[in-house]
Amino acid sequence: MKVDIVEISSCRKTLKIEIPAEEVNAEIEKAYEEVRLNAEIRGFRKGRAPRNIIEMRFAEYIKSEVVDKLVPPSFEEAAKTAELEILRSPDIAEDMKPPYGELSVKSGEPLSFEVTIDVKPEIVVPNLEQLQVEKGEVNVSKENVDAYLEQLRDERADFVPVEDRSIQLGDYATVDILLTSDGDILTDQAEQVLEVNEEMLIPEMVQHLGGMNPGEEKDFSVSFPEDHEAENLAGKEVDFHVSVQKITEKHLPALDDDFARDMGEDDLEHLTAKSWNQLVEIAKQDQRKKQQDDLLEQLVESSDFEVPDFMIEERARLQIRIDAALSRREESEPTEEELERYRAATLEFVKTSWLLNKISENENLEATDEEVDASIRRTAQELGRDPQKYRKVVEDANRIADLRSSIWEQKVFDLLIEKASVKRTLVT
Repeated sequence: MKVDIVEISSCRKTLKIEIPAEEVNAEIEKAYEEVRLNAEIRGFRKGRAPRNIIEMRFAEYIKSEVVDKLVPPSFEEAAKTAELEILRSPDIAEDMKPPYGELSVKSGEPLSFEVTIDVKPEIVVPNLEQLQVEKGEVNVSKENVDAYLEQLRDERADFVPVEDRSIQLGDYATVDILLTSDGDILTDQAEQVLEVNEEMLIPEMVQHLGGMNPGEEKDFSVSFPEDHEAENLAGKEVDFHVSVQKITEKHLPALDDDFARDMGEDDLEHLTAKSWNQLVEIAKQDQRKKQQDDLLEQLVESSDFEVPDFMIEERARLQIRIDAALSRREESEPTEEELERYRAATLEFVKTSWLLNKISENENLEATDEEVDASIRRTAQELGRDPQKYRKVVEDANRIADLRSSIWEQKVFDLLIEKASVKRTLVT
């Protein structure tokens, strides 16, 4: 078989294939013999009809049989020999010349045709040692831990009603609030809880709420600048009507051993140590996420290969449908702006996927059965579950493939981080 490859682009090729006359003749003879033995032709006993009669009556059938027997396997063999990874099956009407049904099959002549196909382009991985990434140890300071403990206190604060004084800074005021502008209602909300402090979205509220008591009402106006972050208020003269329902104070629990025991720890020392370990783990995860993002960005920027337009378009539209279904939005034709966002995201996703797979192929990386088993045992131990029973749960949920993919991805990024050089930062 003779094969010539015409390159249209890095991801679109035309295969010109010529099947030798000897192979064509052999298939014609096989098809003829099959018809001769099985066809019933009036005036002749089965298997006794002359060849010219068979050829005349069954010419199209014999041609069809020869084409079906020779063309598909020849095309597959040609693509395999040329080491082409086909991205979608060719359309036999649009991508084949002559069209499938018009191929010429003649005894003593080769069978020639050409097929244009979309293929995965050659992926050239950049020098991994030229990538740069932060590799320093994560740093969790005592101040970070103290702030985390304060956050825990804040989450467990009690809100105590205040009845013997008016609103002051730091209080939480429950108010009914009506906002109008030129007679139009902008906001009408009952029992809104506002923390009265200098960081309120509308600073004038601090001034006007201060000194008010439960049961009191107040009217005032505020002129908002054109660039105010609240779009419904920007550039408007707004009339406020505020009615105070109640005042509460936030009382934080003492940071002591009793608080630690409420959090499930023996004492404050153990709670502090556990909090520190948790923050270190979170910092490591954040560092890992940033490392991966940085490496992928550098890989894509330093790689130059095409992704077929049809692939970007199909996947972008599929993702739009998936996102609409997940958010329970009614599916509608996306705008061109929305499509462009999804196309860009799809292009980046395909490029990173192809690059990671190529790196994995070059380095012979895979997630072994032993690594999958070890991961299941480790997770079962963390959850206090029996490993065998937990594995059954994972298998029943069809999550083994996801777990294997996760382990594989981790190994690829481990390699990238190991090979990348330390990112240099300017100290000012």
